Amino acid sequence: MAVPAIAAAVPAALYVGSKLAIPRDAKLAKGLVNAKLGYRSYEKNDTINIAYRFEEACKKHPNREALVFEGRSYTFQDIQRESNKFGNWLLSKGVKRGEIVSLFMQNKPEFLFCWLGINKIGATGAFINTNLAGKPLTHSLRTATSSILIMDAELPIPINNVLDEVLEMGYTIFSYAGPQQHDFATPVDLSQISDAALPRSLRKKTTANDIAMLIYTSGTTGLPKAGRFSHARANVAAHFWTSFYHFNENDRLYIALPLYHSAGAVLGICVAWVTGATVVLARKFSTSSFWDECRSNKVTVIQYIGEICRYLLNAPPSPLDKTHTIRMAHGNGMRPDVWNRFRDRFGIPLIGEWYASTEGTGILTNYNTGPNGAGAIGYRGTLARTVDKGLKIARFDIQTEELIRDKNGRCIECAADEPGELLTMIDSSDPTRAFQGYHKNASANSKKVVTDAFKVGDQYFRTGDILRRDADGYFYFGDRVGDTFRWKSENVSTAEVSEVLSTYPDCIEVNIYGVQIPGHDGRAGMAAIVSKDTMNWDDFAKFALKNLPKYSVPIFIRKVPEMEITGTFKQRKVELVNEGMDPSKIKDEMMWLDGHSYRPFKSPEHSRVVSGKAKL
Repeated sequence: MAVPAIAAAVPAALYVGSKLAIPRDAKLAKGLVNAKLGYRSYEKNDTINIAYRFEEACKKHPNREALVFEGRSYTFQDIQRESNKFGNWLLSKGVKRGEIVSLFMQNKPEFLFCWLGINKIGATGAFINTNLAGKPLTHSLRTATSSILIMDAELPIPINNVLDEVLEMGYTIFSYAGPQQHDFATPVDLSQISDAALPRSLRKKTTANDIAMLIYTSGTTGLPKAGRFSHARANVAAHFWTSFYHFNENDRLYIALPLYHSAGAVLGICVAWVTGATVVLARKFSTSSFWDECRSNKVTVIQYIGEICRYLLNAPPSPLDKTHTIRMAHGNGMRPDVWNRFRDRFGIPLIGEWYASTEGTGILTNYNTGPNGAGAIGYRGTLARTVDKGLKIARFDIQTEELIRDKNGRCIECAADEPGELLTMIDSSDPTRAFQGYHKNASANSKKVVTDAFKVGDQYFRTGDILRRDADGYFYFGDRVGDTFRWKSENVSTAEVSEVLSTYPDCIEVNIYGVQIPGHDGRAGMAAIVSKDTMNWDDFAKFALKNLPKYSVPIFIRKVPEMEITGTFKQRKVELVNEGMDPSKIKDEMMWLDGHSYRPFKSPEHSRVVSGKAKL
């Protein structure tokens, strides 16, 4: 080939590579292949149990700093000894392989000692959300079908408040990790317990279906469900993240997410075990101490979830905002209106946004280093979508909340930029696509599986999330099924409305939902808003009417001092929706869109709206 011809071919090849995004698809494929090869080696060597990943790191780096917590450092060997003690203690209490041990503990080293000790004897940990109380707490404990509860000694009140019910379930309660503050639990005493290695026979022949932990859903739409998280999936996820995001033994991961959730536990802790990296663990997320802890501990990777990045962005600017050693922020749920502002203000080179769920069978990832693709929850180029048919966006009926099927009874895949429900393939022979479901909840399991979706005999997991994919291959989050509502014969996406209104300078946080109005079809838009003292509601109304379609502008405003969130930093809507727009039931100040301005909304205005005398 002549030189001019080569010169002409190079730009053409680069263009094709760019359009097909072959390098990005190849990166995804490499991560998946590495994860599966890693898992197959564990399967061959009978080391599927996730505790082996920690023990391998300990064997390689026994004296390396594995954990930093509130100024104290722990080596891999330190954690090995303490977790062995806890495992031997469990054996002394009669806990056997395959049994479930409930763990109600906040972030602290003892959480890891318990988790590893439980898995080392072949048992399963039920990680209970420490923010729960009352019925959600007792429901979670009952769902665990366990007889032993390890309670954080610093968290006695929630358990004490439902003590009779917990004891009726057959629980024996032990307290650990702190001074004894109560008399209804027996302290865990490890002083006379051996730190000898636990017999490998207890973990022998662990299978792809054996459960490492029960991780509960956040409960945004009802009572928490216990997702069954297998050893196989924990291994594959940790290996994929390690490969895809280039984690290594020199990384220092800052984890302020709760360890009872899969983001912190699997994509934080397990990644560190696979790589031999150091974890800097926070008891809980704090806007005021976040950056100081990252700087003082030379953190290289931070984790986020939900609204964490918004909270950090809402803090007053500091001359030290870009003084850190962080190479990447990874997590899920960073809002599009926060994305570039967060990156620019804090100087984070790489944002690793991902989409996954505890019980789901598919993932999306967005390796983002610039404005292209900012706000997307994942990316798959033409090649990846052609080769891998495991993720599909299917047409969905907002009103019936059911998938739309064609005349042959098959689901209909959405075109580019057409919103629909994300479905992910179920394949029991593949650890990345096996659906383990919810523990002891056959009804919930059946609702999550759709059969004969695109061909006879196939099975797909219903994510319950409305997504769209653009023509370039970027996936964007739309809404949770049930959150999108219809008003004036139009579909209103709560996420899209929130994204627009959140850009108004005096809005600190916005939560959009639909409320029913007697005598009206559909649901009217309502916004719970945390605002600055300088908020001018007339100007805000003008902004909303200018930047949103008229049908999606919130008719009602509820001024709230702070937003109620779940333990994983997701906004709660259930209580807001249930309370509706009746001022007699709501203590917060309310407003309504009276023409082109927001005006106070009290009982007289409520009567006008309900009677149909007010124009909406």
